[in-house]
Amino acid sequence: MLKISDFLSNGERDAISLEQLSIATGLPERAVKKEVLNARLRGELVLSSERGYFLPESEAEIKSYVFKRKSYLRTAHAALKPFIQAVKS
Repeated sequence: MLKISDFLSNGERDAISLEQLSIATGLPERAVKKEVLNARLRGELVLSSERGYFLPESEAEIKSYVFKRKSYLRTAHAALKPFIQAVKS
């Protein structure tokens, strides 16, 4: 079984891009994203940023990731509200 974290380094400064991760794993980019999701669902701390994917080097990196993801989810939920209202009628 492929373990995506085996291809990642600690710290954002050594993040690997989706394209590089795809090449390293031999998987298409879509499959890499699915493997990252599966790793996270198993409890693995796979972080991502505009620089790519990485493992946390510090608690500060984890906190930063959580803050960014929560912000994204709030925005995504707000954008979904009109659709939810449309199907309630």
